Amino acid sequence: MSVDERNSNTKGPPARCKKKAGSISVNINYTRYDVVRKVAEDLEYAICTEDSESFITWSDSTITSDRCAELKPFQRINHFPGMGEIARKDSLARNLGKMQRCFSEDYDFFPRTWSLPADYSSLMNHYHDLKKRGKRKTFICKPANGAMGNGIHLLQNLEKFTMHDTLVVQDYLDRPLVVDGLKFDLRIYVLVLSCDPLKVFLYDDGLMRFSTSKYAPPTDKNLDNVYMHLTNYSINKSNKDYDGCDDETKGSKRSIRYLKTWMEANNYSFTTLWSSIEDIVIKTLLVAEPYLMHAYRMARPGTTSAASSSVCFEVLGMDIFVDRKLRPWLLEVNRSPSFGTDSKVDNDIKFDVIRTSFQLLNLKPSEKRKALAAQKQLSQARLLKPRVRNERKSQFNVRKTFLRSQLSEVRRVSDQASYEEKHCGNFKKIFPTTGARQTEYVSLLNSAFRTFMAGRGIVLEQKAHSGMMQHLRESELLDMLQQCEQEETAAIQAKMTPAPPPPPVSKTNHKVQPLSKLRPWSSPPPSPFMFSRYSSPSFNSEDNAAFISRNERIRRIRMSEDRSLAIQKSNSILLKQINTLFKQNQELDDQTFRRDLKNATRKGPSKAVPFRSTNKFMFNSIIKYKSKPLLSCSINNLSESSFKLSNHKMRPVGGRNCNNCTGRFCPCADSHFHLKSSR
Repeated sequence: MSVDERNSNTKGPPARCKKKAGSISVNINYTRYDVVRKVAEDLEYAICTEDSESFITWSDSTITSDRCAELKPFQRINHFPGMGEIARKDSLARNLGKMQRCFSEDYDFFPRTWSLPADYSSLMNHYHDLKKRGKRKTFICKPANGAMGNGIHLLQNLEKFTMHDTLVVQDYLDRPLVVDGLKFDLRIYVLVLSCDPLKVFLYDDGLMRFSTSKYAPPTDKNLDNVYMHLTNYSINKSNKDYDGCDDETKGSKRSIRYLKTWMEANNYSFTTLWSSIEDIVIKTLLVAEPYLMHAYRMARPGTTSAASSSVCFEVLGMDIFVDRKLRPWLLEVNRSPSFGTDSKVDNDIKFDVIRTSFQLLNLKPSEKRKALAAQKQLSQARLLKPRVRNERKSQFNVRKTFLRSQLSEVRRVSDQASYEEKHCGNFKKIFPTTGARQTEYVSLLNSAFRTFMAGRGIVLEQKAHSGMMQHLRESELLDMLQQCEQEETAAIQAKMTPAPPPPPVSKTNHKVQPLSKLRPWSSPPPSPFMFSRYSSPSFNSEDNAAFISRNERIRRIRMSEDRSLAIQKSNSILLKQINTLFKQNQELDDQTFRRDLKNATRKGPSKAVPFRSTNKFMFNSIIKYKSKPLLSCSINNLSESSFKLSNHKMRPVGGRNCNNCTGRFCPCADSHFHLKSSR
């Protein structure tokens, strides 16, 4: 039974927190490791078993996105949703394999791996190719989601495999670096403090886990000796040769500091080895970052600021193999490493790892009170406050608000970085880093987004490393804010200063605009009714002249005559108006006026207008002369009865007599010409 099931089946009322008012509480209800409780007591944190009141929840099992979404802003939990993409052996092999195909030189720290049954054909082709060349190689087989060494075995003959086996097969690294004749691997501890942006800390110590039998290259005789080839603690502790003493120089578990001393004594460079391990840790987590960020933003949308605190953190245990050439290899990543303390070296290292991780969270008792008060205020504002129309803010206010928010975020990020540097203890912040390596890591991160996220990668890539490099410093933002305030003051003063009066316009110097400068008149387009009422299938008059029906010939004649009538009517109105204007302004000679009139009344190309039976159509043509309207001809209410087709005559209705002239239908009158038919 898992820890979650055991807790769900517990009868009786839940235990209350044993804490003082205003203290930080830790929920240890989901872990079996006693070291977590010891760390909480050492930091004077309260022990709690309720999720709603705990600041920190330590769980031995993974969490879902729903569990992450339920957390309040002041709460923390020790797992990220999406970390299984590198914690499962098959997922780690798949994702690192994709990056190896794109960046073979950067991701050459992982042994060649096949995930069955997907890679069965590739594995068997590789095996038969080795067999043809007379090479005999050893493979190590692991369950896809196994732990503590369960189900791990070595093979040299792969003929036993079938297409339905679910395993992870890996090249066995048979040339290890041995200490005292024993094979070992390194368990290093990595703290992922945040995924948006990514923050990675590496503990400067760890565990050397030794096998309990002298190492020898794999053969048919020793292939089944797991105490020689495997270094898992859960396997070797059952061997009679297991040494559980507290002496760091002789036990089956030793600290990495002992490895440093041993390498220096044998003229090896521990600094080079540890630098390579740091590079492996960063590149592995860059592969997981697209999945982590996507899962975290889906669970908690809106918390994308670099200054916002992540509700998730995680302590990973990475297994590193070192070969004879001091080259490190990544074996696997554990998202729930064992925190059992069976020896003194176990207790010292794991206790300090958890204690420093809690301190780097930078939790304060007041955060809970502030978060609950903010939530209550938001609820009251949403329910009780009346909706007020937002006033339009000026450009300067919007800019100042944005700069002040950026300044606040930069200051908070700076304070948080100072706190992490002061309280990191034996942890070292390895990402984001400074120097030339950061540019290379950012490039790999962008490539990982494009590789794993497909279409979503571009959106996430734009903000992935927003908190990694501080583009705007505090001094630059202060200068920009001051400049904005100065511009706002200058704009206010400019509005208060009265504008100078415009210079007076002399009437004597006013020149009459010649008629040649007028916009040329183009006849109004024919009625849209013409092109809909008389519509019919098109015919080629040359080829099919004999087949044109009588109705088609009538349609063409009527359409041509109606267009001519419309143009004739509009031109006659224009001529009357221009003639009246010419009589009032005798500044142009008759010859010039006639030439300009001919240019002004030339026809333009007519355009077809779609017919709409339910709407009104209006065509306005205005020509200005001396800044006064010269012609305003409006034809509206065009419908099926707008034209009188018999005798092709139009009868205007509704016109008034003009006060300036005797013509009843003079366009000087303020009227509209409704063309009506009596058909």
